[in-house]
Amino acid sequence: MKIIFVLILGLATWVAVAQPSAKAQLHESWYHAEITLAAEGRQPWTLPFDVLSLHSGSGGTQWYLVNGEERIPLAYAGAQSEGYEQFEIPYFSGRLIWRQEGKNLVGFWQRPDQGTQFSLRLTPGASPRFARNQEPAKLPKQPLQPKYSLRFHQADQPAEQGSKGLAVLTEHADGRVTGTIMTESGDYRYLAGNRYHNHVYLSTFNGVFAYVFALELGPDGRIEGTQFLSPTRQQRISGAADPDARLADPTSLSSMKPGVESLTFSLPHYQTGELFRPEPGKPAVIQIMGSWCPNCVDESNAFAQFHKAYPDVQFFGITFERSADREQALPAVDKFVRGLDLRYPILFGGRAERGAVERTLEGLANFHSYPTTIYLDKQGKVRKIYSGFYGPGTPEYAPWLEETRAFIDKLRAE
Repeated sequence: MKIIFVLILGLATWVAVAQPSAKAQLHESWYHAEITLAAEGRQPWTLPFDVLSLHSGSGGTQWYLVNGEERIPLAYAGAQSEGYEQFEIPYFSGRLIWRQEGKNLVGFWQRPDQGTQFSLRLTPGASPRFARNQEPAKLPKQPLQPKYSLRFHQADQPAEQGSKGLAVLTEHADGRVTGTIMTESGDYRYLAGNRYHNHVYLSTFNGVFAYVFALELGPDGRIEGTQFLSPTRQQRISGAADPDARLADPTSLSSMKPGVESLTFSLPHYQTGELFRPEPGKPAVIQIMGSWCPNCVDESNAFAQFHKAYPDVQFFGITFERSADREQALPAVDKFVRGLDLRYPILFGGRAERGAVERTLEGLANFHSYPTTIYLDKQGKVRKIYSGFYGPGTPEYAPWLEETRAFIDKLRAE
C-alpha cells in the first residue's frame, strides 16, 4: 500500500500540476472564452471554455485553461507583431494568441501541425459556460441520471449500429454539470457545462480535444444529442440511463496472433536513433502511444511514477506520429516527452496509420486504440494487453492504479 500511496500523491496529472500555490492566489481573473469553428460551406459552431489568470505580487501572471476541476497551465511564448501575445499549450502542437481590444482579449487558436487557425475571444468575468437556452419548457423536467449507456452514430445510421459509450455526469446546485464520457478507446477527459431545463451542454478544450456535446433529456431516462468534433464533423448520440452500464473489458480488445506468445522488437530512440529492445530477465511494460494523443498524457503521467517506483521493471514508450520520418516527428515528440519529464525510453514506431502498429510489433493482432499497453513477464511472454485508457477524470482511474500496481508486483515476484 505504501507504493500506491506514493503514486497517488505523486502523479503529475494536469489537475495536480496546475494547482496554483497559496502565494500565487493574490488576484484571480476569470474569462469566458469562445472559439469559432468554421469551415467553408458549413454552419460554424462555438466552443466555449473557461480561462483563469492568476496575478502574483511580484507582477507575474499565470494563465490556465479550465475544464471543471482541471487546470492546464499555458506557457508564455513572447509578443508578436501588432500587439499579439503568444501562449504555448503544454505537450501538444497548439498555441493561443491574443491581444487586448477594449475589455476583451481577441485572437486565434492555432494548430501548427494541421495548419489551421480559428477565431478566439475572451470576455472578462465568470459566467456560465453555455448561454441559457431560450426555448420554452414544454415538457416536464427530467432528472439527470448519474450514468448513461450511449451509442455514437451517424444521423442516417440506426443507433444500435453505432459505437458504444458511457456518460458519468454530476449536476450541481447552481446548474453546472461536470463529468466525463468514456468510449472503448478512452475518455473525453474533463467535461464541463450547464443544464437548462432538459438541455445539457458540455464542452472540453485542452489544445487538441475541442468538443461540444449538446444533449437533451427525455422521459424514461432517455438521452439524445449531438457531438461536435470539428468544423466539418459531428455525430449523433442516443442512449438511456443505466446504473449498471459497462464498456468492453480493455484486456479483451487486442491480442497476439494464434501461436505467438512473445513480443520482441528493436526500435530507435525518437531523439538519438539508438536501438532499444526488451532485455530478458526483467518484466517489461510497453506503451503504444502518440504525442498527439490526450489520453496518452494521463497514462504517461502514471507510468512515469510507476517507472520511478519500479527500477527493476523495463518501461518503453513506442510512439506513432503524423510523420513516418523520425527527424520530422522529433519536435512534436520532444515537446511531449520534455513537458511530461518522461525518463523511460521513448522509441519511434513510424507513422500513425492503419496497420502500422501490427507491422512494427510483429505478432500483435487486432490493435484497437491509442494508447495500448503490453505487459511482458521476465521471459518476454505477453501476459496482458490493455487497450485504451481511462484517466483521472473517470471513476475507472483509481481502480486501474491499484490493479496495475498489483499486476506489476506479480510479474516482479515470479
